[in-house]
Amino acid sequence: MFRLNCAARISLLLLVILATAPWTSSQVAGQRHPLTLTADKDSVVRFFFVPALNNYFHVPLLFRVAEENDPRSNTAPLLDVGRNPYISLSEMRGLFAALSAEPLSWDESPKVEELEISKTIRNDGRGMDIKILSSGGTAKSAIPPKQMCETLAKLDAVLRTPRALWEFQFFRQQPGFDCPVPNFDPRAYHDRYH
Repeated sequence: MFRLNCAARISLLLLVILATAPWTSSQVAGQRHPLTLTADKDSVVRFFFVPALNNYFHVPLLFRVAEENDPRSNTAPLLDVGRNPYISLSEMRGLFAALSAEPLSWDESPKVEELEISKTIRNDGRGMDIKILSSGGTAKSAIPPKQMCETLAKLDAVLRTPRALWEFQFFRQQPGFDCPVPNFDPRAYHDRYH
């Protein structure tokens, strides 16, 4: 009876393992959660990365929405949460769509989180952290370091505000990121250094 009981236990265990193995392996292999948040006037998209060989702090870059007549339009002030280029709502929608089209996995929550002060943000090392806030909640993802330059370069096409595009390209060329940006003029906005 002991052998039958032991054999039954082993058979049951094997049956459970075989029944769950295909589901588990396919779940891990195809685990992509698309971005479902929608852009609105309160949306923020933050990019943040700390390169492995880093000898200075890289300030996060946060895109925010400004209406056409807003004095913040086409500006990029440095605030305690990072550098903040302002773009139009249509550009923000384009940025959401472009990020959604990338093969990134998004963790979303209906809770609208607070933005951390730039010096308190932690980068877990898995790549370029992206945090999106909108009235619908918060979404987080990361771009792997090997795909960072290519993925970020694709986003240039949605940025029509000159200062925002320039700040985004400047951000990508920082030491440790080293993403090539052809024909970039690092001196185009002198007010950035004051």
